[in-house]
Amino acid sequence: MPETDKGIYRFTGTEISLRRIINIMTEYHCIILGAGPAGLGAATELARHGVNNILIIDRNKYIGGLSRTEVFDGTKFDIGPHRFFTKNKEINELWHKTLGEEFIPVKRLTRIYYKNKFFNYPIKPFDVAFKLGAIELFQAFCSYVYARTNKNSNPETFEDWIVQKFGWKLYKTFFKTYTEKVWGIPCNQIGAEWAAQRIKGLDIIEILKNALSIGKGKVKTLVEEFNYPANGAGQMYETMYENIMKQADIMLQTEVLSLNRRDYTIESVDILRSGEKINIKGSYFFSTIPLPHFFKLLNPPLEEEEIKKAVQALYYRDHITVNLLSDREKLFPDQWIYIHSPEVSMARLANYSNFSKAMVNYKKKSALSVEYFVFKEDELWNKTDEELKKLALEELVTLKLICEDSVEHSWVIRETESYPTYYLGFKEPYNRLQKEINKFENIQPAGRGGMYKYNNQDHSLLSGLMAARNYLNLPGSPYNLWDINIDAEYHEERRA
Repeated sequence: MPETDKGIYRFTGTEISLRRIINIMTEYHCIILGAGPAGLGAATELARHGVNNILIIDRNKYIGGLSRTEVFDGTKFDIGPHRFFTKNKEINELWHKTLGEEFIPVKRLTRIYYKNKFFNYPIKPFDVAFKLGAIELFQAFCSYVYARTNKNSNPETFEDWIVQKFGWKLYKTFFKTYTEKVWGIPCNQIGAEWAAQRIKGLDIIEILKNALSIGKGKVKTLVEEFNYPANGAGQMYETMYENIMKQADIMLQTEVLSLNRRDYTIESVDILRSGEKINIKGSYFFSTIPLPHFFKLLNPPLEEEEIKKAVQALYYRDHITVNLLSDREKLFPDQWIYIHSPEVSMARLANYSNFSKAMVNYKKKSALSVEYFVFKEDELWNKTDEELKKLALEELVTLKLICEDSVEHSWVIRETESYPTYYLGFKEPYNRLQKEINKFENIQPAGRGGMYKYNNQDHSLLSGLMAARNYLNLPGSPYNLWDINIDAEYHEERRA
């Protein structure tokens, strides 16, 4: 067995880099493709039940997948802002048990930036009434009344779904521009499934109840407090791995080249690590690889034309973050701001100094992230890092959110296949690939990418736990992972 570099593994809670040189085995009992919440959830559950021949493979430098924390010059940045909030008792207990006192409470402040004004989000009726002004407020009221009296019993698009909940005026003000920035397609081409999944239960009545503190539950979107790892979202999943590292090997910065199959059984995986191609056999697999990409990696490929068309039909939105270190503190009090202003390309701005003081090693400085949602064929994706840094700074200055001379350093992170796109018509190819992957006897898909589901990290983590329980044949199994975050209650209590 060759002696292979296991990869640089760095806990964001420390400044220590650990390089472990181990004898990578050529055969494992369980192989997990992806070290994000779903992959670490599966590994944690397997290890808890005594499985100790586990290999985790991930393409990134750090553990955590889309919830990882990147470190630049001692400053920590997540891949987009994350909040830890769930109604699932087991997930909540697992998070708290994993980090203990390092899992800190954060009072949420997020706002919408629109027409040079900040609107509170969660939306507060009196704030909206004051800032919209009498004319726009009257327009909003009339369009809401019209929408409620002309309801569409079967809304097909995101636009239909939101308009009937809020009216055309509020839809254009608080939903349309931002949503189209995120998805890159018009709102009338986005399926209503996305709105129903992400903001289920949210409407004017719920917003009023929230403002007046009426009712027992709170819609998840309206939650005003959350927990957060002191050293970034990735600390949660790095610590999860630290707790099981005696039972699970990990290979970071490793590319999966092919999934070698015999009929509907995966026999081995070919990987590329430090320029070396390695074949590793496995008895059972857990995949968080993006669903269409999974089928592209199969060797030999599936030749059915219907499968090929379904693979080509599904696509993801890609993501760029421009991370900046500013020499100013208290630039704004929000954890993140939704940028609805159509004159700039940025969609969201995060200030990690307002999540945790430990995110910045320097006093009186701020760690900012400017987010762009793109497709790889877009002009924006193909800009150089220096061009992206310049664009982010120019847009922040245009919006008067920072001064041009306040940025000391900046870094760019590009993430492919970040958001599964719920475009009109996606269900047919999605259902076809779901049916096909279910035929495989020794692999389970999990997580946002692997299941092509816009899950939060709690749902992704839960899918990993349940996938492991299915493999272990524990009481209650088999669980249908595809039902996670569909019919489950999507309301949450005021407190975690």
